[in-house]
Amino acid sequence: MSEDSLSVVEVDSSDYGLVKKVVELVEKTMGMWQAHYASTCFNQKICRSLAIASEKLLGVVLFYTAQLELDRSLGVIYYVVVREEYRGRGFGKVLVSSAEYLLEDAGVDLVVATARSENTPSRNLFNSLGYSEISLHAIEEIYGELLTKLTCGYEDDLVFFKNMRASLTEVLSVLSLESNLKKIEELWYTLCYRPWREMRSSRHMQQI
Repeated sequence: MSEDSLSVVEVDSSDYGLVKKVVELVEKTMGMWQAHYASTCFNQKICRSLAIASEKLLGVVLFYTAQLELDRSLGVIYYVVVREEYRGRGFGKVLVSSAEYLLEDAGVDLVVATARSENTPSRNLFNSLGYSEISLHAIEEIYGELLTKLTCGYEDDLVFFKNMRASLTEVLSVLSLESNLKKIEELWYTLCYRPWREMRSSRHMQQI
């Protein structure tokens, strides 16, 4: 397959066949829980997605914007997935860079992503793109918790961030505003907590 024939395309959330392929790729590479979160993000019209495609999907990135009060907004790189046999070719870098372009065009102040500290490929990817890396434990507790809710990054202990129009400190300073707490809670419930309960309930029913 010639890489010259590859293209980055935005996934139309109303194209259910393509969305299904994206979710299937997430499940194949990350697992059924992450696939359910990805499906929810599409169904609730929260996530946007870009894909590298040829005859099949080779890689995808899911991302979204959290609009906050005081004219602040946060771009979240939710999932970056590349088929195992196509890793190491820079596809992840192309996907994240393309998502950044769209997020910056939408006027976000800061782009963030999360990962586990032992996830060396993700750390290398974001570091190579100029992201700063910080431990969630190094962030003041209330802000760390709010960032975790905004990103649904409960399994992760690292935050990667890139300034677009404002610094991490400037964005964190508005998270605890009462109006933003409500927005964050609503996003967390829709994107993270409710699908987690759905999966937990489904697994419980299967065991009965």
